[in-house]
Amino acid sequence: MQEREVGFIELLRVNQIFRKYWFAHTISMLGEWFNTVALFVLLDQLTGSELALGILFMIRMFALAFPQVFTGMLADRFSRKWLMVVANLGSAITVSCFLLINDENDVWLIYLLSALLMLFHAVYVPAENAAMPNITKPNELLTANAMNSATWSASLAIGAALGGVIVAKFGVDIAFIVNAIAFILAGIIITTIDIPQKRDRTEGTFIAVSIAQVWDGFNIIRKNAAIYRIITAKALWGIFGGGLVYMLVLLGSEIGLGEVAAGIGLMFAARGIGTGLGPIIARYGLTNREKWPLILGWLVSLCGIGYVTIGWLSWGWWIAIAVIFSHAASGANWVISTVLLQERSEDEWRGRMFSTDFLLLTTVNGISTLAASMILEFTDYSLREVIQAFAICQVISGIIWVILISPGEKKYIAQTKLLSGE
Repeated sequence: MQEREVGFIELLRVNQIFRKYWFAHTISMLGEWFNTVALFVLLDQLTGSELALGILFMIRMFALAFPQVFTGMLADRFSRKWLMVVANLGSAITVSCFLLINDENDVWLIYLLSALLMLFHAVYVPAENAAMPNITKPNELLTANAMNSATWSASLAIGAALGGVIVAKFGVDIAFIVNAIAFILAGIIITTIDIPQKRDRTEGTFIAVSIAQVWDGFNIIRKNAAIYRIITAKALWGIFGGGLVYMLVLLGSEIGLGEVAAGIGLMFAARGIGTGLGPIIARYGLTNREKWPLILGWLVSLCGIGYVTIGWLSWGWWIAIAVIFSHAASGANWVISTVLLQERSEDEWRGRMFSTDFLLLTTVNGISTLAASMILEFTDYSLREVIQAFAICQVISGIIWVILISPGEKKYIAQTKLLSGE
């Protein structure tokens, strides 16, 4: 008989390993979002260019995307615990270097350090996602992922809101200092955690084995229809969602809150609240797992509907409500697709699977952001018009995806029931 799925408080109470991990993750995320608003404000102050901001988004996404080809292999071959520790400490050193930036001649350094920061994040993410089934029981996995996503979202909401207010009042340097301290604390806490793991023990030189394992990972995914259908769900959102999130920063300067930092903070706080509600809705409201794969596409369309609404409203603080709605849908999409991938994969290649998942998402995210920024920079289309176009396309893309994956998922569900004797 399947065990009852545990609740959030119960999970923290009974699972000491997850409790330590969660505490470290929370500290790290709070500092990171505190810093993110400061980074956007700093670049805006130095350049005042929509394209410069779009390039920053693109660099962050591509620097996160391309290393995923190898970082997933690292999560399968080496200690996931120590990969997360190194990623946190490396991030602390990198974010401290933002304090060296003084004027517009240092804009190149913003781009370089942002890329390096995302490189460390690219090491952390596959290790984190692959480790989750190693530190939780089957009846804790959905709750742990929902809590992880909700924590990311709450950190985004709180960190962005506080970052916007404090950066507006005291400047950007304080945000970089807080973020560096947060990364250090998170790394120290993770060193105290014991994360069991079944490693890939393939023998051979590191380079040769690395290339072979990356190729094997792609082949496993390609041959596993139940995986490759779901692995496109986050990327589906990113095709137009990347550009829409980039335009949230521009919205922050146009909603009439005075300081740009405060406006950006409000928009990203609303995004955080939404993505925090999404996992909770998935955990307690979307309980029919047979419908999860198809729900993923409808959630993408719901996110687009929220941004369609933003495109038609007059702009003020109230559009934050539509942002919350949109990203509640995207947050639910994230946690459901993550749990499905964890349940359908094996420990030995789970890291490479999640690196591919993130590679797809971040690549399309970066392309989407670049497209939106270039349209705004080099055409006469207004911010409102580009938001409307991206949002309508996102609604349509979700519907098309549901139509395409429905036959395969229905067949998979039938086969699963047959094998289980239902």
